[in-house]
Amino acid sequence: MKVIFRSKDFASIEGAGFGFVNRRPMHDPWSYQGRVKHRDWQGTYECHWERPEERPKYATSPREIIWVVEGDARLFGLAAALKAKGLPVDVAQD
Repeated sequence: MKVIFRSKDFASIEGAGFGFVNRRPMHDPWSYQGRVKHRDWQGTYECHWERPEERPKYATSPREIIWVVEGDARLFGLAAALKAKGLPVDVAQD
C-alpha cells in the first residue's frame, strides 16, 4: 500500500506527530528517505522537492515536497490523519 501526499515543508509533517523519522539524503539531489514509526502505523517513505515537470500548469504556490509512504493496510490511519490536517492524499494499493 502507498500513501502519496504533498506538503510545503518538512517541519509541518515531521513535527505533527505522524511518526516521520530518520530522514536521510538519497542519491538524487533534494531527495530523501526515512521511516514512519507510529503506534498505529509504520512504513518507509521517500520524498523529494517537486520537479518542474511534476507541477500542475495551474499551480500558483511555491514548489512542494512530494511524499510517498509504503507499508501495510495500517497506513489507512495515516491517510486519514493527513486528510484531517487538510492535506490532499492519494492511496494506492499494491
